[in-house]
Amino acid sequence: MSKRPSLIGGLSLPGSEAREAVTDRPPEAAAEASAPRPAGRRARPEIVHTSVYLPREVHRRLREIAFTRDVKVHDVIMEGIDEALRKHGHPSVDALKIGKKVGE
Repeated sequence: MSKRPSLIGGLSLPGSEAREAVTDRPPEAAAEASAPRPAGRRARPEIVHTSVYLPREVHRRLREIAFTRDVKVHDVIMEGIDEALRKHGHPSVDALKIGKKVGE
């Protein structure tokens, strides 16, 4: 069964010309333009965004640790990542960041 056509799909609304101009770009350029980014933030291609699914109680404890140490939960998680890298024989997070900048 095919999808019903949208009732608003054929409407010509103010500003729709700008949207049409965006869709005329190559797909990769359109994807970059459509990604919302807060004003004043620059793209950081060396950073990869990822999500972590945590049990609620684990998240609560991480927040507690971060609050007690006056840091962000991100900082506590990065410490854990650093330990995991070292445990498996890899350089620390800081060493990998510095290595990236030196090798550019």
